[in-house]
Amino acid sequence: MVWEEVFGNKLDDKDIRILKILNEDANISDAKIGKLIGLSKTSVRVRRIRLQNSGILKIVGVVILQNLNIPYADILVKLRNDLNMRNDFLRRLLDNELVYEVTEYMGDWDLLIRIFHKDASSLKEEALKIINDKAVVDYRLNLAVKTYKAWGKSVLISSI
Repeated sequence: MVWEEVFGNKLDDKDIRILKILNEDANISDAKIGKLIGLSKTSVRVRRIRLQNSGILKIVGVVILQNLNIPYADILVKLRNDLNMRNDFLRRLLDNELVYEVTEYMGDWDLLIRIFHKDASSLKEEALKIINDKAVVDYRLNLAVKTYKAWGKSVLISSI
């Protein structure tokens, strides 16, 4: 019922149910979703494609870094108040294959940057490249130890 409260004024009940089902299993067929929520396969496909085309839904494969024993870290950064420098910095982050998330904030920090690398030493080197950019005024670097839940569900190999 929580999703319905959050998304209820933006999406109808069928779209919300489709999103919830896909969040649990992105490989589920439109036909199976249809059976679960009482729609035809074609109706589900039309709704899913509309959700995808609108940018509300993106079906992606996600690598669970900790399950590969790959180190990852979060960097909070404060940027200079120079629009060109900020935009150039963002472009570099978006082009960096080792950066897997960039989120803009309002508040004490401007960006959350999430990075990974093959080992701790390489991770530190990559983080230093990012934080030593001329656009960065201040930063906080946090090595991730364990992620329990992401994208709405547990990402641990075994339960707690």
